[in-house]
Amino acid sequence: MHFRPLPQYIIQLQKFKTARAGFFRRGRRILGGNLLLMTTETRTEIFDAQVLGPDDEAAVVHLSGGGLPWTCDLPALLRTGAVLGDYAGTDTLQAAAALLPMYGQSRLALSLRAAGCGADGQGTVLTPLCRADSYLPVRRFLRMAMNWASQRCANYHIWAALPYTEGEPCEELCAQYLAAGLTLRSLIPVDAGQMLVFAAHSFSPRGQPARRLHLHDPALPRYLERGYLASDFGWDREGMLLTLRPGV
Repeated sequence: MHFRPLPQYIIQLQKFKTARAGFFRRGRRILGGNLLLMTTETRTEIFDAQVLGPDDEAAVVHLSGGGLPWTCDLPALLRTGAVLGDYAGTDTLQAAAALLPMYGQSRLALSLRAAGCGADGQGTVLTPLCRADSYLPVRRFLRMAMNWASQRCANYHIWAALPYTEGEPCEELCAQYLAAGLTLRSLIPVDAGQMLVFAAHSFSPRGQPARRLHLHDPALPRYLERGYLASDFGWDREGMLLTLRPGV
């Protein structure tokens, strides 16, 4: 039996597809102890999140304008490997966030415990993401941060916080947190403002009756206090529309 050889242009096309896939989608991940690194290259961005150390303190201060928000001792956090950052293939830090213990005395942990989130003092909370305006892979950074927190905290509660302000920037960031797999649990007062509180392991059955509220709806805090959770969202002409269901 004789087989006709593939035309040359098909062979070249297959080689091109293989080479392009290898060049534009290259990743590696190392988990163990305090070391966590993932590098992914695409046509438009480079994601290179890693645990930061004391040598990165100046870069963190430059990015945040003085120190990560809601943290009280940046050098200690860097020494203990509690800060995740992304240089995004550049010499300048583009994004960073820290994990704070819920039993600690930081303003963030105290505010969450006072509101009933992690009142037992177990678990950790991810500080609000500090990033450059041009930083794009927010969702990917948050997913890695949650995986990183799970490595450090085993089965304890994992929280994440985001300052609440009315307008599109807050809605877009909230959508990134939800798309990363987090669940909106609470809206709590912090100092003179408010904070959106997300949880990593909350579950809201889809069979339960749902209510839909906008993020800026004054009734949202009351539903969250009654045990409703938001893990799904959409958009309409008034902005971000959350789908709330009773949690379990």
